[in-house]
Amino acid sequence: MLDVDVAVKEVWLPQQAASASGAEHRERVVRAAREARNAAKLRDHPHIVAVHDVVVEDGTPWIVMRLVEGRSLEERLRTDGPLPVPRAAEVAAALLKALKAAHAAGIVHRDLKPANVMLTDDGQVLLTDFGIAVHETDTKLTVTGGVIGSAEYMAPERLQGTQDQAAGDLFSLGATLYEAVEGVSPFRRETPRATMAAVALHEPPPMQRSDPVLASLITALLAKNPEDRPNVDSTLALLRAGAPTLTAAMPMPPHSRGPSAVSAALTETAAPVSRVARVGRLITGSCFLVIGLGLVAFRSTTITSRHVGSVLVISLLAAALVAVLFGLAAMFYRWKGPGKPPFLIIGGVFLPVFLPLALIWEVWNAVVLNTS
Repeated sequence: MLDVDVAVKEVWLPQQAASASGAEHRERVVRAAREARNAAKLRDHPHIVAVHDVVVEDGTPWIVMRLVEGRSLEERLRTDGPLPVPRAAEVAAALLKALKAAHAAGIVHRDLKPANVMLTDDGQVLLTDFGIAVHETDTKLTVTGGVIGSAEYMAPERLQGTQDQAAGDLFSLGATLYEAVEGVSPFRRETPRATMAAVALHEPPPMQRSDPVLASLITALLAKNPEDRPNVDSTLALLRAGAPTLTAAMPMPPHSRGPSAVSAALTETAAPVSRVARVGRLITGSCFLVIGLGLVAFRSTTITSRHVGSVLVISLLAAALVAVLFGLAAMFYRWKGPGKPPFLIIGGVFLPVFLPLALIWEVWNAVVLNTS
């Protein structure tokens, strides 16, 4: 007896109906045994759910595994929406470490998806469900009518019937991380056939919620050609170098792949601000400063009407102050987001806004002075 709380999973597939043949039933039992055997090799890994045993009762296989206090990433996304980018980076690092251990043991998961990623109540990230995992010494496993797995997370080469490789897990990881950040699956369509066509032929929509480094990394993992995807070690290295929330204690992989088009793109994305951008900021800031100083000088012009003069003076001084502030912001603020820097937009809006405000101030003063 284990004398611990465990989770017991009944292995069920659509072929488990009464019409299932004896061969299909035996295949299910073999698959359950495969999950127990493969996961047992990884039971000590901190990011993999430990499997303790597999039991066949009345012809039905049951898998005994660690009881995880938490919920799946799929449930988390459905109830709370997309993950913040820092949390997505943590999930990516944990899953990469789990895949590294599995691949080192000769195991390909083959069904990495949000439903098979567990998030514990204390913040752990665990990979589970090695039920269709393949060991390098196993015979390739399929079911009647197609391959096993979830089509929207399945690598294109798997849909084409090629032998399962570690690169397929990395594609599935990319699709999972895309959904974790964006809140939608990159290839899900209305029908299975359309979904498989999207996986094989279409690029995912551009990411909107991710930071540039993580977005470039996820895009690289979703490359159609498995040879174009970074391996586990190089992906971990890129995360450690560029992701915003990985801890300094995260170990650098000892043998990372050399520079590639992917790492070059990431380096370009995360590079410091270019000289052109710095000069542009300096010119923009200088223009605002000149405008502000010019408005202050213009304020000394002789004005005949006291009320009109007050309005112009207050308006010009306010505009000058705004110009100076946004000029300084333009020179020193490092804008990394898409589109125009906010100081340009806000400055263009607020410069004319101060004129009616100054007019209101002048009218108020006139009323107070007249009544007094």
